[in-house]
Amino acid sequence: MKRAFIALAISVLLLTACGLGVSKYEDAVLDGVSSLNTGKPEKALKHFNRAIDIDPTRPDAYLGRANVLNTMGQFEDALIDYNRAIEMEPTIAEAFINRGIAHSQLEQYEKAIADYEKGLELDPEIDDPPGFFQRLFDDKTPNAERGIRKHLEFLKQEVQKKNQKS
Repeated sequence: MKRAFIALAISVLLLTACGLGVSKYEDAVLDGVSSLNTGKPEKALKHFNRAIDIDPTRPDAYLGRANVLNTMGQFEDALIDYNRAIEMEPTIAEAFINRGIAHSQLEQYEKAIADYEKGLELDPEIDDPPGFFQRLFDDKTPNAERGIRKHLEFLKQEVQKKNQKS
């Protein structure tokens, strides 16, 4: 989805330069992405809410809002929006990866593993984590700085340890 946001941003710039303008929905999504990327999650949340109010049938605003909620530590709420985005468009690898992050933060490791694997299946090159992935992991999470595949292996080890104790 990051690629989709970048493509959307480039399209918006080209359309604006050509004098064609952008829709209010796209404007709200771009404002949300910009606010999230500049460390203003509360402002980003308002923009994504505005986009959803304008058009509740498109998944990118739900994905953006879920990313904001993830960064704010509101993982249960983020899961609701990730589920909506995936229901609308089941091929968005970023939605699965980010939902996996929320599951991981909630210590729902089996669900996180399934989401990471699905995201990597949809986009094997997604393992180049953008900045917001890094912000989602705290210092207590081993291997977080090494990407999705490394974190996936860590989670699998955690599940094995848990199963051995049972």
